[in-house]
Amino acid sequence: MRLVNNWKKIATKSHSMWAGYLGMGTLVIPEAAYWALGFQIVSPYITGYLGVALLIYGVIGRLKDQGIGDV
Repeated sequence: MRLVNNWKKIATKSHSMWAGYLGMGTLVIPEAAYWALGFQIVSPYITGYLGVALLIYGVIGRLKDQGIGDV
């Protein structure tokens, strides 16, 4: 596997990457809190809808010109 030349810039500035980071947080943080506290801190419906919203954001962000360079 070979990375693109500007992978660091893409990883820190692209909308699709940020949607992925936030999506992972949406899944992991409530599960970690449940493991630590023993009860849910947020409804699974909220995290589910937030996850869908982040998927939409990632798709739209992927298509937007972000001025990062050739990918």
